[in-house]
Amino acid sequence: MNEESKGIIKDLKSNQNYFININNYSNTIGKLKPITYYDIGNDDLINNLMKWRNENISAYLNQEYATFEGTRKWLTKFVLDNPSKLLFIVYSQNFEPIGHMGIADGLKTNSFFELDNIVRGEKNGEKGIMTLALYDLITWIFLFSECDRVYLRVFSDNKRAINMYSRLKFNEKRKFALEKSFSKNNVIQYNILNDKHAEGKYFSYMELDKNDHFLNYKNIKIRD
Repeated sequence: MNEESKGIIKDLKSNQNYFININNYSNTIGKLKPITYYDIGNDDLINNLMKWRNENISAYLNQEYATFEGTRKWLTKFVLDNPSKLLFIVYSQNFEPIGHMGIADGLKTNSFFELDNIVRGEKNGEKGIMTLALYDLITWIFLFSECDRVYLRVFSDNKRAINMYSRLKFNEKRKFALEKSFSKNNVIQYNILNDKHAEGKYFSYMELDKNDHFLNYKNIKIRD
């Protein structure tokens, strides 16, 4: 991620009034709003982040359950204080928080953006809103930056997520082998093994090209 993009991300973390519309073709069905430093004291937001992680713990490499104050510290240190990370809350048309998705730079590239923390926490909101929110977030990335590709990483057995990414025209490019271990507290931890052949459950690396993204408009089949 280049310095210009980091500058945009930094500015958004102090802007309470910024949002991206989520559109179902001609209709706005929700909004994507970046979490800012002003949100650190928002206990309702912290509680949602904690609850959504714990309810979807199997989607994470580190499957330690979150606590309320631990979530606040994570938001401060690993999201807001990270110049390459931005987390958006997905709001329904009635401005009810239903999930989140973010931008990262896990592989530290200058030309690609990573999409991460894509979680639907609540069932309310229009059908397909997470698919459309992700589409509009990707559109926003391509418009504000010079990158021509985005990527994400997901467990190979997370079929629901992979089906959504496939509908958005992401293609698997690489399989990362995983090593499963347990901490002293019996917490599951998966480690990525770059030098091993993937067997069984693996971490799928998927990419989406800019041209494929824009050609896919109006062809998305909504299912989530």
